[in-house]
Amino acid sequence: MGGTVMESRGNRFPGERAFRREDAVRFFGREREAKELSRAWRTHPVTILYGSAGCGKSSLLAAGVLPLLDPAGNDVLPVGGLRHRPGVPAALVQENENPFVLALLSSWSPYQAPTELVGQTVAGFLGKHPPRRVPSGDPLPLLAAIDHVDDAFAGPAAWQRHRAELLAQLADALDSELSLRLLVVVNEEHLDDLVRHPGLARARHFRLPPLPVGAALDACRLPVETTGGGFAPGVAEALVDDLRTVRGERRVRVQPLLLQLACAALPDGAAYVTRPPDVDRVIADHCDRLLGEVAADYFHGDTGKLRAQVRETFAGPVSPGEGGLPESVIDALVEHRLLRTVPGDGGPWHRLWDDRLAAALLLSGSGSLPRGPADAAGELRVAETALRLGHLDVAAGHAGAALAAAPRAGPLTAVIRSFLGDVAYHGGDLDAAVAHYRLAAQSHATARGGDVAVATLLTAAGRVLIRQGAFGDAIKDLRAACRRSPDDATIQTELAWALYYSGHESGAVDVLDGVLAVAGNATEALRARGEIMSDLQRPERALRDLERAGPLQQPSAQAAYALALAQKGEVSEAVRAIPPMDAEQDGPTLLRAARVMVAAGKHSEAVRLARRAREPGARTHLPPRLAAEADRLSE
Repeated sequence: MGGTVMESRGNRFPGERAFRREDAVRFFGREREAKELSRAWRTHPVTILYGSAGCGKSSLLAAGVLPLLDPAGNDVLPVGGLRHRPGVPAALVQENENPFVLALLSSWSPYQAPTELVGQTVAGFLGKHPPRRVPSGDPLPLLAAIDHVDDAFAGPAAWQRHRAELLAQLADALDSELSLRLLVVVNEEHLDDLVRHPGLARARHFRLPPLPVGAALDACRLPVETTGGGFAPGVAEALVDDLRTVRGERRVRVQPLLLQLACAALPDGAAYVTRPPDVDRVIADHCDRLLGEVAADYFHGDTGKLRAQVRETFAGPVSPGEGGLPESVIDALVEHRLLRTVPGDGGPWHRLWDDRLAAALLLSGSGSLPRGPADAAGELRVAETALRLGHLDVAAGHAGAALAAAPRAGPLTAVIRSFLGDVAYHGGDLDAAVAHYRLAAQSHATARGGDVAVATLLTAAGRVLIRQGAFGDAIKDLRAACRRSPDDATIQTELAWALYYSGHESGAVDVLDGVLAVAGNATEALRARGEIMSDLQRPERALRDLERAGPLQQPSAQAAYALALAQKGEVSEAVRAIPPMDAEQDGPTLLRAARVMVAAGKHSEAVRLARRAREPGARTHLPPRLAAEADRLSE
């Protein structure tokens, strides 16, 4: 995870972090790969950039490829990702929606209100992107990249059900948007997981190996020389030779991460380098710092014991369950690039991230490097990674430290508060989630241009309150959100749901009618009105709205469509249209299925589904009219 990102003070070398686009002037050694990848991205529908963790994939994209793309001749989206975007509340994503999709669309459109992206598909989002055209009128290729696709393979098993849907949406976007050129960046252990998907099987593969010796020398020397410094004869060569020497043998390539760590230890500024740094000491200090962070969060603070266990266990590949370390510790060691994942029998195996770490671990342990004072932004980064891995306690601890270190008011405090709401939401503490979202909204309320952030946070709070059945409070928060962002169709749709669940059916329909009078193709508003119309036994209107909102991916909408068919007398087709109900926990969805079963004459199944709709554990409470209907069917 790395709460502290090590970077040279002179900024000639980024150290542990990846190169950014603004670092292009000091990014050397990958010129050939940058040109080849740029050409592949522009000319193939989908390209997969893969390689080992730490080989420089993100750096190549940001500092190598993007600067080569002439804005006048290329339509390039911001680099996308699947990681949670700070300040986008997790509660915006309902249980049956895809958090990876919202994260991706938010990264591709960072200045758009997150509420406007809720419920959109990848293809739907890209279809709304205004095409740029050449003088002849043909559209320019739309270049879209997704970095760190590995994030779809991390975290709790429960979160992985969204991965297949994400890949399916990407494949659908490639089919529907002929100008789309997609670049996917992934670690090599997950390459097969991607290409097994039929929609990505046609991808062009681009492997990025570690740096060859000549390129490593350029990456070492040129940033120093371009800032007025230089190396004494043979010094850069000695540094590179040291980095590629393992157990007395010289490898033909150099790990970029280790090179950057060693170069970050060079003198700052325009200094003339007369001797290389002690590479083993640099790597040992790096390992000590990371082991200390992992131990503090996952190993009761016992850095020495963790170091000894890693050193003794992971010299070679270790099969699942044989390392003697908890899975959470293994996850953290992989995230810190102290271990790497390799294919093996029975699941993923693990070994040291690089063989060079074995010598460094023998040298380390003379005393762990002390952790500096808490830095709010750094602590928040660690917390975000812990949440992504599903380690809620660690995420909460670092978020609390971030809040304590942050100013009492300001944008960073608001983001931390929102993140604490996310941790509480994922942990099932809905009262705490609402409280944090509201406090975050208060922090944004007095900031210039904070209306969108306030509206977003109050919408998240409103969604949680609806889930709790606190419809009156939800209506208050959502109306306040509407005042801050009056043209946001998603917020008004959420207000309509709160009104509907509270029993104000006509008020809900009025709100949705108003939304659709202005934005006739607002998908979520169409779906909401269609579902409500089916509940109110107005099948023609329900089918019209739901067909316009299609394709219907949510079980609630599929069940509403089935119910409307049944109400029109098309019972056999309605039964076939009902989605699987085995794991369904949404009360209205279960009741719609029950009503279809009544029409089909399957009364015992109708009773079972109606009773499940009234169980206390149902995810969404039933409106008064539907609650009475469920009680009648349950008898």
